[in-house]
Amino acid sequence: MLSLLIFFSLPAPINAENYDQLGKQIQELNLVLDQLITEKDTLGNQLKILDTKIAQTNLEIVQTHQNIKTLNEDIKNIDIKISELNLSLDELSQAYLVDSRQKYKLQSKTPLYSIFSSSSFNQFFEIIKYISIVQKNNRESFINTEAQRNTLNLQKQIKSQKQAELESMETQLSKQQSNLLEQKTFRSNLLLVTKNNEQYYQKLKDAAQEELNSLFEATFAYKRNVKKGDLIGLMGNTGYSFGDHLHFGLYNLLESDLDDWLYTNDIDPTEYLSLHPWPMNGINSITRLCDESIRDNNCITQLRGATKYSYYYSDHYHHGLDIVSTDIRVFAIEDGVAYTFKNSKSSLGNHVKIFHADGKMSLYLHLQ
Repeated sequence: MLSLLIFFSLPAPINAENYDQLGKQIQELNLVLDQLITEKDTLGNQLKILDTKIAQTNLEIVQTHQNIKTLNEDIKNIDIKISELNLSLDELSQAYLVDSRQKYKLQSKTPLYSIFSSSSFNQFFEIIKYISIVQKNNRESFINTEAQRNTLNLQKQIKSQKQAELESMETQLSKQQSNLLEQKTFRSNLLLVTKNNEQYYQKLKDAAQEELNSLFEATFAYKRNVKKGDLIGLMGNTGYSFGDHLHFGLYNLLESDLDDWLYTNDIDPTEYLSLHPWPMNGINSITRLCDESIRDNNCITQLRGATKYSYYYSDHYHHGLDIVSTDIRVFAIEDGVAYTFKNSKSSLGNHVKIFHADGKMSLYLHLQ
């Protein structure tokens, strides 16, 4: 079994000398995570998993910071090279222009003309030699100028690539920082909700699993056509410690694909609900969250996504909205075909699936 010393002793701040150790340390933490995931699902083990992930994300952030620093230094050095190349290119271009003008002036001085215009053969050969030198210098100036121009263009391409890498790294850093915040929030919420009590954690975990099992054990009762606003059931008591509530979910699912439905394949219902009536009276906005400091019985107890209660589920994700209301009636949010499912063992799994003409399916769980 892998030692958990890695977990209990987080790495020291990273500098240039030990940068190469980052990848190795991250890999070691991956091995620790692989081991922890195979162990018994206890509160203590979940906390170890979270702490290991937090340590790993911290290392990744340090690594990304170092990459960003290196890229910024590379871009700075390339800018210096580009500036020097621009200056050199200007000088070469100027020299090429001078040579070109001189060459142009000498174009009329052909060897035959030079013979008659020269006072001696020595002068004639000197003129020929001079013309040859000017032409050679002109060619060399042109070659040097083009070579410098190619080098300049190459450096500009390298800079563009480095800037793209930098932008990618900055995006990656933002995601890593967001992940770190989410992991720390998960840990705090886990301790808050479970009261750092192993028995209470196991009780909540079992209740969450029972809720899901009851949903899958529910059997089809009947189907009927419903209109927007029709009463389809009453908010029920799931036996969950949080009390009565309606769980509402939304899916991209056709009636013909009912057998392919997966609980975890839900979509964000926010936009859809903004265009349709809500399933319960007293709640008409995604922002109407329950406030524990005041008595509010018409609100959303749990949003979709990673919440402080979602750690009880196997994928640590809450697939839908949990809603409570003093008016326990539950209504169809749109016209459709309603399938009612019941669980003879418990009211926990009683639910309705409504298939709408636009390809959406709305889910209503925990009905009486």
